[in-house]
Amino acid sequence: MDNNEHLGKITKKLLSFGDRIDPAVLFPTLHPEAGEFAIKNPYALALAISLDRGTKADIIWTIPYDLCQSLGHLDPEKINQLSLEELESIFSELPRKPRYVNDAPRTVKELTRLVVKEFGGDASRMWEGKSASVVKNSFQSVYGVGPGIANMSVLLIEKAYRIRFSDLDRKGMDIKADVHTMRVLYRLGASDHMSESAAVDAARKMHPDYPGEIDAPLWVIGRRWCHAQDPDCQNCPMDSLCPKVGV
Repeated sequence: MDNNEHLGKITKKLLSFGDRIDPAVLFPTLHPEAGEFAIKNPYALALAISLDRGTKADIIWTIPYDLCQSLGHLDPEKINQLSLEELESIFSELPRKPRYVNDAPRTVKELTRLVVKEFGGDASRMWEGKSASVVKNSFQSVYGVGPGIANMSVLLIEKAYRIRFSDLDRKGMDIKADVHTMRVLYRLGASDHMSESAAVDAARKMHPDYPGEIDAPLWVIGRRWCHAQDPDCQNCPMDSLCPKVGV
């Protein structure tokens, strides 16, 4: 079997596994009520997306719930009235914090101002009836939100609300390379080293029509079975095709 054929089989199996993933798995939290809260409250979802920079997913998706518990609400109109200093104080007291906690208050401030001033306080209007490019531009206008997060925002919105952006340039939608996706692609032999650029290039080669579509299955496999230490290869859905590079 040549390498292209092997990669084709890996891609097909990843996509098959991805079709079976419960969307709730993509929004892990550290509190039983936090996941449902983040999905049912569009502003909470937008907050988590905007703060997602190198922080474990279960922490990120719990933070909007923590903010609500701290403030007694998660009302963008009220939060928009808070000063940057007040937001800094609030974040310093949260039980869970994003990785770049010093940047988080400004991110929240800018996102909230956008929601209130441009979308009448309703975060769902950031994406309802909008094109994917408009959604990405809205998120990327917020401090700290780069192209990777902006790209992932539309995929998460599609999964959370079971909508589909018909105009989405799926060929241009890359994976959001993180420790899990980089590790799985490397061990599968799809990338020659563990780096963001190598992972993105591998995904583009494996699934050129929609590279980002394999992000979720890679991420779930990395979290559930393909651990950095002591991977559970026996139960991993990719075991039969994985050469286990670097294991």
